[in-house]
Amino acid sequence: MWRRKLPCPLTEVCRYRAVKTHTALEKISLQTPRTADQIAADLDHRIEAYIRCSDPDSVEFDQLALELFAYQYANNDPYRQLCDQRGQTPSNVDSWRAVPALSAASFGDARIACFPEERTTVTFVSSGTTRSGHPSHNSSGRSIHELENTQLYDASLLAHFRQRVIPDLDMIRMILLSPSFNDAPQSSLAYMLSKLYSTYGNGGGFFVNGDTLDVDGIAKTLQETREPVLVFGTAFAFVHFLDYCASTGSSFALPQRSRIVETGGFKGKSRSITRDELYDALSSTFGVSPEFCIAEYGMCELGSQWYDAGLADALAGRRVREHLKVGPHWTRTLVVDPVTAHELPHGSTGLLQVFDLSNRGSVAAVLTGDLVTQGEDGFIYISRSQAAPPKGCSIAVDTMLGARD
Repeated sequence: MWRRKLPCPLTEVCRYRAVKTHTALEKISLQTPRTADQIAADLDHRIEAYIRCSDPDSVEFDQLALELFAYQYANNDPYRQLCDQRGQTPSNVDSWRAVPALSAASFGDARIACFPEERTTVTFVSSGTTRSGHPSHNSSGRSIHELENTQLYDASLLAHFRQRVIPDLDMIRMILLSPSFNDAPQSSLAYMLSKLYSTYGNGGGFFVNGDTLDVDGIAKTLQETREPVLVFGTAFAFVHFLDYCASTGSSFALPQRSRIVETGGFKGKSRSITRDELYDALSSTFGVSPEFCIAEYGMCELGSQWYDAGLADALAGRRVREHLKVGPHWTRTLVVDPVTAHELPHGSTGLLQVFDLSNRGSVAAVLTGDLVTQGEDGFIYISRSQAAPPKGCSIAVDTMLGARD
């Protein structure tokens, strides 16, 4: 669908205020001194404007990234200690690529936040296996991501979902194989789906109640739908529903332009399944063409999400790039060596490292525990690193639905 190209709101706001070679701290020092709260509010405003920008500029991204790094270095004690140990500080870092990345596992070892704890409005807690966390912070060792507000999270979530999942629609009927955020108030997935449903949902709803997947309700709703529908859930929520369909002989012929989004995690507590097996079953059971079955990649520790490119490619009449996950323009990704953490050449497989401007209140540069291959304009997910503990929304759903080893 043709859309009028809007002017970028950052054209005048986010230009360099000093010579480009100045570091972020040098540029900030030339301005009138501001409090941490004033800097945070300014960053939130400018990053949100960049998220909404229709013609983003890479120079503006680097400028925001360096100012964000300077703010987080000044206001996040554990992160500042890491940067000092590595000798990488705002005084000598001149690109987002050189900003030190914090391991995602560190969100379970210390409080990773740039604001006082009493100002936390939302707390996301990761699912996965427990480990020994820092005793003064988190006895379970699970990642904890605190948000001072949801301004940037919401802006990032809604803009990229619209671009990658429903570029052809304003609203869509949603069948969500998840509890709502009211029922799971520490789940980033539940928050994400609740926000999407309240903004873009046109009927449907949530189909996990307590510890039960409402398979009969899902089947009835799918049978009755006469318009495009989005079915969104974790891999193992889909597995539970597919098992129900196999046992009852149920299948569906969903309306044209219906689509499926799953959130990954093919190895649960009950049994494992390959991606190809799952997607073949989804396509045949729901009657949805393969290019309209895509995966979402996200983490409790990050404010942004990545989606398979295939759906948007198919709708735009482009060559379908299978399995390639594409992120929003306010993020950047690197593939790094698991041992040295050095950036690897294009096409290599290594650990995924992310820089996410929407992570203003914590740390923008995050090293994940996921192995990926760098691709054209994105990455291809390979697997969880064997050195990283299992985690993910599918494990939580598999446990919640009463799966047994």
